[in-house]
Amino acid sequence: MIARLSHPGPAAPRRWAVQPCQAEPVEVTLPVTDSLAQSAALALSAYDGGWLVIENAALGALEFVIPGVDPSGAHAAWYAGPYRMGAGQIEHLGLHVGRKEGAPWLHGHGRFSAPGWTGPTFGHILPLDSRLAQPSVARGWGIRGAQWQVQADAETHFPLFQPLDTGGGSNAALVTLRPNQDICTALTFAAQEAGFPRARIFGLGSLVHPRLTGHPPIDSFATEILLTGGNLNGTARLEAQIVTLDGSLHQGWLEPGANSICITTELLLIAD
Repeated sequence: MIARLSHPGPAAPRRWAVQPCQAEPVEVTLPVTDSLAQSAALALSAYDGGWLVIENAALGALEFVIPGVDPSGAHAAWYAGPYRMGAGQIEHLGLHVGRKEGAPWLHGHGRFSAPGWTGPTFGHILPLDSRLAQPSVARGWGIRGAQWQVQADAETHFPLFQPLDTGGGSNAALVTLRPNQDICTALTFAAQEAGFPRARIFGLGSLVHPRLTGHPPIDSFATEILLTGGNLNGTARLEAQIVTLDGSLHQGWLEPGANSICITTELLLIAD
């Protein structure tokens, strides 16, 4: 049995969403603005959104959270923080670019640093409270024909990215996976629905008590993950960086059939 969490709302009957789109590789420069969300949106202004990876970028303000316990008991998991690094640096950050209530938004997980910093070094970046110190190059994929938009989720009671149709496409798909199912198994079924027997996989999400191949079990009922490797060849194989409730960082290949989704998983699939 995989680990599970009890969420406050009813479980949706469909356990994944798939939205076809068109993706092309991009290298863009994020300008300095009042927020990282606005910088990413401007860099991808020719697209409906996309997936970007930023490395070695200086920030004028860097704030993030890690997994935590909801003191109200209203959610199965919550956040700890925010951790305010100040003028920190993005070492490696992966992020989805979309919209929230009509305004630029992003969902990003990554690794950070700052001189003298002794707190956690990996987490969920706060898109409106973090901003670049100088223009920064990012690489990834621009997408058309679909867009990430934040919507209220009745099952988890979180506002979450959902993929919406803006025209469709054929070489890529935006995919979300719901809680309490193995991430690799659910992704394999979602990719079949998309018509992709082989694909490259990019994205992020959260897991319950993750299991990495060749590693001891990770004792954390809530975690945040960033995929650092992913491919589909009939079945999904995923490598991830993982931050736990106590801020410790782990990395490895996810054990197939043993990794239950905590809140959500948001993915970009590129057909091979």
